Parts: sequence; structure tokens; C-alpha cells
Amino acid sequence: MKYMGSKSKVARHIVPIIQKYIDDNQPWAYIEPFCGGCNIIDKIHAKRRFAHDKQEHLIELFRNLDRLGELPGFVTKEHYSEVRKCFYEQTGIYEKWYVGAIGYLASYNGRFFDGGYAGIVHTEDGVRNYYEEALRNLIKQAEDLKGVEFICSDYKLLNTQGAVIYCDPPYEGTKEYGISKGFDYGEFWQWVREISVENIVLISSSAAPDDFKCIWSKPVSRTIKADKNPVQATEKLFISR
Repeated sequence: MKYMGSKSKVARHIVPIIQKYIDDNQPWAYIEPFCGGCNIIDKIHAKRRFAHDKQEHLIELFRNLDRLGELPGFVTKEHYSEVRKCFYEQTGIYEKWYVGAIGYLASYNGRFFDGGYAGIVHTEDGVRNYYEEALRNLIKQAEDLKGVEFICSDYKLLNTQGAVIYCDPPYEGTKEYGISKGFDYGEFWQWVREISVENIVLISSSAAPDDFKCIWSKPVSRTIKADKNPVQATEKLFISR
């Protein structure tokens, strides 16, 4: 599932690097503390795969991939607003997995009710139905997510040994939204240092402290809003030295 910050554009570069660490070290599990749209874990082969995320609606969506057929073929702006109201006012009218589906699939760039309604949009390339595209992509992706164990938890609660861990935290210096607001980067990097003692930890980030080594980088473009030009950035992959 693609969303703002999604690794779908660089997965073909990152996945082989992660997979080599798995193949060479034979860990008991592969773990993602910030699974997001699951655009990396759906391509990884490991004994066990764990996808963690703090956003419960996202996790509930992935836990209910067998119910995607219950979703509407098109989401009107009125229905989008209704489900968004359910989320913000916690009315309980809709199940959490359904709120997650509408919030991520029908919001521009998958920004969960924070990126604006993404219905039918007229672009330079023609008319696009963002929700329909996102739903179709998720249905296709579901097959590769079979067997993944989805857990709703904060990354700091992860306590394991002998695993390969891939972290894709909120990028520092970019707009914060949703549960990423107030993310403590100093605390995160210290946690990585500690957990790296008994695990192999790889981190996607635009920058890292000096005691981390950049093992891969690539310039990419990111589109924030439908009517804005892409923003140039550099994706990097780090490991503890």
C-alpha cells in the first residue's frame, strides 16, 4: 500500500540489501517496528515476519485484508467526511479496519485524513481515481502479506534478540502528521544503539548520527499534494557501525 513516505519507489534497491542480511545470518525473525504501507515486508522472505505499527487503524486494516471485498468501489467526499468524523469523534459507527481503509486509501498520499480527500483528480496525465488505484494495489499486495504477523505497538516495546530489524521512522525535518507528531529522534537513535547489540538493525532515514554508517543512498522525488510539484530528496539506508 503506497502512502506518504512509502518505500515503494526504492523497494527494489532496499529489499536485496535486507534480504542478504537475512540469508547470511538466518535470524529467527524479520521485524519492522514502523511497517507503514508494508512495501518492504511484502517482498521479504524469512522464517517469520512481524509488522508493528503504533497506528491501530492501520494494523486493523492489514489484519482484515480478507474483507477488502466489503469496501465500496468508490468513496464520495461525503462518505469520506462521515468516516473521518467517526474517527475524530470516536463514534464507533464504523469498525476500525474500515476507518483505516477509508482513511488511508481515500486520503491523498495515504496521509490518513490529513492529506485531503483523494477522489477523482484531473492531472496532466489525465483523470485518476486515487482511491480505486490504492484499493486495487492493496488487493494485489494482500497475497504477499499472507503469514505476516501484525502487531499494534510502540517501537520502544520491542525486545528481541537474534532478529533482523528494519526501521522506517518518520523522517526528521519533514511535515509531521498523525501519530508521528512529537517524535523523539534522540530517543529513537539511542534505542537503535541498544537493540543493535543483539540484533541486526537497518534504518531508512535522510540523516543519522555519526556512529551510524550509510550503506546505500538514492535521490528520489516526493509529491506532497496533487497540485504541487515533486520535492527532491535523498533516501538513505543506515546501519550501526
